[in-house]
Amino acid sequence: MMVKMTLQGGLIYLTLALFLATAVALRSGGRTVGRGFWFTGFIVAVLSVVWRGVHTGHPPMQNLFEFFLCMGAALWPLSQWSRRRNGIDTEMQDALLGALILIPAGFVFGEEARRLPPALQSPLFIPHVASYVAGYVLLARAALIALPMMRAATDAVRVRQADAASRQTAAVGFVLLTLGLLLGSLWGKICWGHYWQWDPKEMWSLATWLMYGGYFHYRLKTGLRKPKTVAAFLWLGFLFVVLTLTWINVSRLFAGMHNYA
Repeated sequence: MMVKMTLQGGLIYLTLALFLATAVALRSGGRTVGRGFWFTGFIVAVLSVVWRGVHTGHPPMQNLFEFFLCMGAALWPLSQWSRRRNGIDTEMQDALLGALILIPAGFVFGEEARRLPPALQSPLFIPHVASYVAGYVLLARAALIALPMMRAATDAVRVRQADAASRQTAAVGFVLLTLGLLLGSLWGKICWGHYWQWDPKEMWSLATWLMYGGYFHYRLKTGLRKPKTVAAFLWLGFLFVVLTLTWINVSRLFAGMHNYA
């Protein structure tokens, strides 16, 4: 564990504290105070991303440290959009998710500025990474929304609400996942001469996409006859997201063309 005694680290830790304060306040029934902490945490998270971009001189999406910063900043607006669209309030869970997302940035990955590799100096850099940032956040939220479907005591009305909301959220996340995969393939063709390199990161990204494709197929085929299984698909898909985003990048077992991440 490394503690960052820098302005960047201070912004990360302040965001973490505000997200945790949000969860505590909302848990205690202080909705107004909690939402105030939640929005303030978002502002500080955005400042953290902006400062990183100014400090490095390039869009802060180069490595896992910067990717987690962007995910932390993207959570509040995506949470608000999803909540207003489907009517399911998971702000407390979202704040805890935000704190969990920022722990690797605050304590695991180094913040040393790195030169942007030639392969990343492309107009596709921002849309490709941004698609995955937003897609992963929404897919994580879909799993959280589906939690009531895994509890035996949940009434049928709430199960239907959770199913509809999680399906809508996952659908948008899946579209963004698809966009990120297609943009990555096009980028690979431009940089390396082929649309597909059989790189470990590419393979796991495809496996994640297929997992969510399996979720939609199963949901369309069975409806809500087995809500726990439907929800389990979302959680299994989220596990694939976590593995693709972290272990595949940092494990020495999976050397490939994305090692700079």
